[in-house]
Parts: sequence; C-alpha cells; structure tokens
Amino acid sequence: MNTRYFKFTKCAVLALALLAVSCMKDDTDGMDTATRVSLSPAPVTFTAEGLTESGAESYVGVVVVAQGSKLVDLGWEASVEGDKSWVEVNPTTVTSDFSDTWDGSITTVSEAGIEIRVKPNTEYRRWFNLLIHVGDGSVIPFEFMQLGEKADAAVSSETKNVEFVAAGGEQTILYTTNMGEVYDFEATYDDISSDWLTWEADHSGEVKLKAKEWTDRENIRTAVFSIIVGTDETSKARLDIPVTQLSMDDYYYMYGPSCDEIPIENAIQLTKREKGIYFGDAYFMNSTDGTNTVMINHNSRTLTYPCYALGADGSIVEIANEQASAPAGPEIDIDGRRLITLNFNDMTWTWSRITTANCMPDSEVANYKTKSYIARDGSMKTWMVEFVRWDGGDIYPKLGSAMIPSATGVGAAGTGGYAAANFPTSWNDPNMNMNYESAEIGGALSGASEHGRIYTFEEMVVGTPRFGIGYSRYETLPAGWTEGCEVVDALGDRFTVEYIKHTDKSTFTGDNDVDEANHPTLTWQIQGICPYGWHIANAADWIDIAYAASQASPGHTYPMREDQVTYKQLTSTSGSTSSGDTPVSARGIGNFAAWLRNSNWTGGAISDGAEEFGFNYYPLGWRYMTQGYQCYGTRCQTWVPLIYSDAAAFRINVMINNSVTSIEMANLDNGQAIVAFRCVKNYRK
Repeated sequence: MNTRYFKFTKCAVLALALLAVSCMKDDTDGMDTATRVSLSPAPVTFTAEGLTESGAESYVGVVVVAQGSKLVDLGWEASVEGDKSWVEVNPTTVTSDFSDTWDGSITTVSEAGIEIRVKPNTEYRRWFNLLIHVGDGSVIPFEFMQLGEKADAAVSSETKNVEFVAAGGEQTILYTTNMGEVYDFEATYDDISSDWLTWEADHSGEVKLKAKEWTDRENIRTAVFSIIVGTDETSKARLDIPVTQLSMDDYYYMYGPSCDEIPIENAIQLTKREKGIYFGDAYFMNSTDGTNTVMINHNSRTLTYPCYALGADGSIVEIANEQASAPAGPEIDIDGRRLITLNFNDMTWTWSRITTANCMPDSEVANYKTKSYIARDGSMKTWMVEFVRWDGGDIYPKLGSAMIPSATGVGAAGTGGYAAANFPTSWNDPNMNMNYESAEIGGALSGASEHGRIYTFEEMVVGTPRFGIGYSRYETLPAGWTEGCEVVDALGDRFTVEYIKHTDKSTFTGDNDVDEANHPTLTWQIQGICPYGWHIANAADWIDIAYAASQASPGHTYPMREDQVTYKQLTSTSGSTSSGDTPVSARGIGNFAAWLRNSNWTGGAISDGAEEFGFNYYPLGWRYMTQGYQCYGTRCQTWVPLIYSDAAAFRINVMINNSVTSIEMANLDNGQAIVAFRCVKNYRK
C-alpha cells in the first residue's frame, strides 16, 4: 500500500468533511444525520499526458466520512462508474502534519485515502465519476475530467446578431468550426411568435437564415438561432446568435463618413421616442473629405429613395433620387460621441455631447503641454505630457487632492505623518489627523497641484468628487465597473468588463495583437474626467509610448529593446530588475523608466535622450488611506483603467532607484489608493 505525505491544517480537513455532498436523510427528532463524504484536495483536472495540473503523476486525496456534524468510521470502498479502462483507482494511506495554532506543536496523523492514475488521452477530453461506497449503503460520486490531445469542438462567427425588417428576408451567416461537416442548427423563440425562421445549408461554414413576414404593428419578435457542431463523442460546441424582427413601423438608419465612417449595411438603427421623433448615439467625426456627411435611410440598410441627410443649419434634407446631392453636413468642433434627436415632423435635428460629469472643459486643454508619439501601427498618438490637475472647478467637494509634499517626510518613512498603528482607513475614520491633511478639507498642510493631482479610481472614471479620499479601505469599484458589466467607451464601442489576472502567466502570450484580441479592455478609451475628445491612457497607450521610446533610444544611454514592448513583459513583476546602461530586464520593460523621467527627478537613471523625448513623468507620489501622503519626489504611480478584481484596478509604477530602470504594470488596491493619471487624445484605428 502506498503512503503519501501532505501538509494540511486540522481546521481545513474538518471543514471539507462537513461541507461534502451527501445522500440526505433525517432521523426521527429532526436532526440531520445525512452521510457526507469529502475528498481533500478537491477533484482535479488531468492533462492529456495523464498528469495532474500541478504535474504530479497521480491524484492522491484523503477520504473523510461524516454523518450530520460528526465524523464516523463506516468503512468505504472506491470504484469508477462505467467501463473506464483508462482509470486506475487504488486505496492509499496519507500521512499529514497538523500545526497547533496555539502552541505550534506538530501532530502527525495517517488517514485513509485514494490514489488515481489515468492513461494518456490522444482523443478528445473525457470525464469519469469516482464512486465512494460507504458502509451504510450510500454512494457518493465525484467527477474528474481529463483533457485530450485533440481540440475541443469550437465554432465562431463575426455575426453577433441578426435583424430583419417586418417584410422578412434572408441573411447569410458565415462561421468557422474545427468539426468539419458535422453541424446542425436550431431556433428557440420568444412567447410572441414561433416557427418564423427557416434555414438552408449545404456545407459547413455557411448558412442562409430566412425570416417570414411579420404584420404586427406593436411587437418586435425575437429568437435565438443556434449553430451546433461536433458530437457527444468528440465534444460539442454551440454558438447562439440573437435574431430580431421589427414590427411594421417606420424605421430610420443613420450612417455616413461623419457618423464614425459607418457604411449603410452597418447603419445605426434610431430609436422611436414618439410619432416622427427618433434618437440615437454615435461617434461623430470630421470626415476626411471635409463634407461631414451624415445620412439617414428609411426602413432598411439598403439604399432607397427618398433618403435624408443632416444639414449644417439643423435641418433634415430630403434626397429625392440618386441625381440629388447631399448638403454640407454638421460643423463638428471636436470628434466625439453625441446623442442626436431627429424630428421628422418638422424636419429638424439637434444633438448634445455624451460626456463624463465634472470632466475637464475644452478650455483647460490649452493649459497642458501635449506631444505626439509614434505608435506600433505607424500612427501618431497625442498625449498630455503632464499629469491631470483638474479639480472640478466650481464644485464642492473637489475632484482629487493636491499632493502634500511636507507630509511625506513627517514621521516614519512613507507614513505621511501617521503613526503605524493609527492610519486612517476611510473619510470619517477618527484616526484622521488634520495635522497631516490638506487645507482643502480643513487640514493644516498646504497642497501642491502644479505637477498634478491624485485621484480615487471613482473620481477618475465617473467624476464623483471626493477630495481624493476613499470612503472605506478595499471599497468596491463604482457601479457598472465590475466583471460582466457592459461599458461603452468614448468612441461608442461596447466592452464587457473582464478581470485581468496578470499574475497568471498564461494571461498574456507575448503577442500584443493576440493579447488585445483576447482582452479587449486593454484598448478601451474611457473618457473619465479627461476633456471631451480625450481619454484616460489605457494599457495599449502605455505599450505604444514604450514602443515610441524604444524607437527613440538607439544612440543614447539606457537603450531599449523593441522585443520587450509587450503586455507580457510589462506585467512581469517578479524577478530581478536591470541595472546600469542595459536594456535587459526580468521585471517590466527594461530601461523604460529612464526614458520617461527627466530633470525633475533628483536621482535615479535618466537617459540622455529623455529631455528631448519630453514625457515629463514627474515624481508626484501618491496616497494610501492606510499610509497617508508619501513618496513625493521619489516615486509615482499612475492609474490605468484596467480591472483586476471587485476592489482593484491597475497602475503603472515608476520610481527613483539607480538599480530600477524598468516600468511595470500591476494591480493596485482601488479603495485605499489615490494616484495620478494621464490623458490621451481619442483615435480611430
């Protein structure tokens, strides 16, 4: 019999025993005496080679049996359900060390367990149930899974949804699959109407979907069209595509060179508010040909006459036929997202900006230095080469906080004046000492804003003023910014919030295009309290400024390597950092910091090309609610609108230290962190 040696805590094993799934039964006085069985550790996934996820040759686990809340010795045996010749299960003894939390003494115990080995899997992923047969007749299943060498079934399509007009019609859906000619289709309908969709397909990869006519003048009907590939034996994959058919009404579709360069086939459907009045939103931009044409089509995304165009004078102009020309379009002061209302009763239109509350006004832009840098795709990105210092103007409380340079040197290093046992953790914490706080909130110290202010994450993205002080430590992100929520950025593009786990080495591949496709929020352009037409510098912007620095670095001190300009390298936060005039870095992007710093820094590595590069990354410092103001003149952290968890976003970190010339991007506690940020002018790829 095999003996395996694990280290557990006694509390962990007891908890697992009491929480395991069981066959339920109650005794006569109502006490729960259900038989429960636990495996510790929990069932794992085996690799195609037959190893566990951790690389072990077998799974070894302790089996614990309980009835109600009591551990019992009923005896048990293990088997595998069904004909699974590729699985071998044997009993074993597991020796465990328990550390007493009171006196630290070590107790060694031996417990009954099982060892599971699986053979290599050259086919598709497969499952098996381990059955624990308890002496009282209970049989408790535990499911295990093994990956296969062959890829699981997959199906994808660029068609995300389908819309039909009331008259019906057809649309061809192209899709890709790795299952060859093994495919099927089905439709599920809402409660309004059924069986109104049909489809035709004579080969994998293409299906023609057809909708019957719909004569209802009130209701829109919906369905979900599903493409199913593979079999139960090979694995299956399913792609669900929402389908909508409009009711019989007047519909208007907006497109054109100044409507985000949208072609008519992708035109935006306007929403009806009341008879003759429709509204919608889009990214409106000055067109390259100077005409600023915005077109409106009636009842379809196929050009028909009459159609309409927006006039510069606020009128809706009818285009009677193909010989008629469109008028000059709207004057657009700044490219950006707007809400537009069209009144077909009197043939007029109006619009307004879609912007963030308390954001920086247009007039403030002239007060900031800006500079354009080459991006990876050859385009130019324009940065504010100063940290944002906007306080919201005539509002109270203010946005953000001025930095308190004098507080960073008071008391123990890095405490902002507070004793270690008396850090404030929230706005109303009685430990908040006004001797170390800004005069803006009634404190005794004067703050400095000329090099930028520091902000909570919520202040930055949604414009809620807080004087740069969080309500509580580890507070959650603002409403609408947690995982699964949809965020519409400054260009009108829709993103689903994803928690990026940079600590997982598989998150980033080293191929920036692949990583941006896998994690779209790397590229979103969130306006926040930046001016209209600008956005908070996103992760892709930081990769691009690193690329620009790498292109500027040849012939200067602290040269950079272009092949290090990747998300994978930027988020590598473990290992040694580079020292001296070398681009090699096991942590972050090597020598990047030396190119962003300038003469404002009183120490640390600075390239002889940094002044000309002109990024002006000032050592502004930051504040943690648990530490106060700190690191003015020595370090700077900068918000990146990328989400790590319910209570943490990302930051760029740059410090003064001769041995640290790299820059890294990692998560930072949102609720207690108050740091700086930069703005970048919006761009279309």
